[in-house]
Amino acid sequence: MGWLSGARQVSYARRDLDTLAERLASAGLSTSALDAGSLAYVDQHAAAVRDSLALGGARCGVVELAAYAQGVLDAAAEAGWTPENHRTLISTQPDPEPISGTAEWIASRLLAVCVLADASSVDDISDIDPLLFA
Repeated sequence: MGWLSGARQVSYARRDLDTLAERLASAGLSTSALDAGSLAYVDQHAAAVRDSLALGGARCGVVELAAYAQGVLDAAAEAGWTPENHRTLISTQPDPEPISGTAEWIASRLLAVCVLADASSVDDISDIDPLLFA
């Protein structure tokens, strides 16, 4: 019954990634609002996330993406960044370059994770019982 726990992990990961996407969107951070150059930047981040997971020997499924996103969010929180304060952090700094560069990197990396999660399919459950769908 390992497939059941795998299905549960995928379900929880999807929920976490959906919540992240909603938080980003409510803060005005979504790929639909980006110009071509910014979309290319997010695409580069998506490639970097895939490479990072592959170097660590992990797949690029929703469970791995959710864990990666949580790591980024944890590090961002330590730096004082959240999706909700993203724009405020950039606009209120006297010398915004270091803050805005970091904030844009974090936002782009998290958007990339959401894009990859949207592209991920049901076959994220590696040990699912194939007879379940027969």
